[in-house]
Amino acid sequence: MGDTAGTAQVGGRPKWVDTFMIQGLALAGALLFAALVGGIIISAFGENPFFVYRVLWFFSTSRLSDFGKVLENATPLIFSALAVAVAFKASMFNIGVEGQYYVGMVAAAAVAVFLDLPTVLHLPLVVLAAILGAVIWAAIPAILKVKTGAHEVVTTIMMNGIAVSLLAWALLNPLRTSRQGLIDLRTDQFPESALIPNLGSTFGLENVLPRSVHLTWLFPLALLAALMVWFLLHRTSLGFETRAVGGAPGAAEAGGISIGATQIMVFLLSGALAGFVGLNHLLGDAGFLGANYETQLGFTGIAVAFLGRNNPIGIVLAAIGIGMLNRGEDGLALVTDLPREIVIILEGLLILSVVVAYEITRRIVLRRRQREVRAGELATEKVHGATA
Repeated sequence: MGDTAGTAQVGGRPKWVDTFMIQGLALAGALLFAALVGGIIISAFGENPFFVYRVLWFFSTSRLSDFGKVLENATPLIFSALAVAVAFKASMFNIGVEGQYYVGMVAAAAVAVFLDLPTVLHLPLVVLAAILGAVIWAAIPAILKVKTGAHEVVTTIMMNGIAVSLLAWALLNPLRTSRQGLIDLRTDQFPESALIPNLGSTFGLENVLPRSVHLTWLFPLALLAALMVWFLLHRTSLGFETRAVGGAPGAAEAGGISIGATQIMVFLLSGALAGFVGLNHLLGDAGFLGANYETQLGFTGIAVAFLGRNNPIGIVLAAIGIGMLNRGEDGLALVTDLPREIVIILEGLLILSVVVAYEITRRIVLRRRQREVRAGELATEKVHGATA
């Protein structure tokens, strides 16, 4: 009887503990494999792998300001990966996070430049504009998918290209700076009321978190967003419908769930999260929208989502890990002769190793559960045979 209960045991341990142990071993094995292969590649460049890994760790954690830089790097990646993960839970692949946050930045810049309001109104309106811009951009491929069957991968890639052109047009025309003699393509400097406060200045920690570390209130907001996404997916009816549509659309439709409506709502939520991706650079760092805006955050978010297994907690940890690699890249440039692309290689090895390890783990766990089910069925048959 105990084996069929929700707290079923394997070798004296609850099933969830057994699964957690297997996944932990898989993660450790993946990290070790990635470090080993990365070490071979580093050695091929004539550098000591142990020294390189020490530099990556030291430049990311030696001072609070260094780790603040790591969290600054992780902030947009958390939002980006959450946007990808939410859509993926409904079996949709949002490749358009890149274009969605571009449009969000354009909308936010317009509100920041053209409105003159106190901070209590101005900053929330700027953030809301970024969300609405990204949501509107996400709505187009979502509606096309539901109404015409157009695949979201194709449409979002096309929308990314259009977003780049839209941003360039905005910088050349309505948002172009009014300052005479400035040849850079950019907006006017945003007023202080439109900028997101730095955590260091908020808590009087400028001596350990200087203004050069753009760790803003968007980081705790990213953590809150991860918590809310987890709650939405696992504690709400929309989350249940999302997982049902993603796992078994035929059964979900038979159960009365509207697949199209669910997919549109989830894609709009994905777009809303994408709207936050560019804000740390826009409102916490640069203070204006220029031609040198941050790119590739949407595509990196896909990698972070895969690395975090589309789990909000895993995404936060994965984003911090990628943030450490990005921060350590500066150290490698200072003390080694390695090319800057080595960090991209290490990131790729890490992601590939973790994805493969977890896929192997998933299959192992699935086979063990199938064996347990068969063993339970045989035991039941024997009991019935003995009592017949």
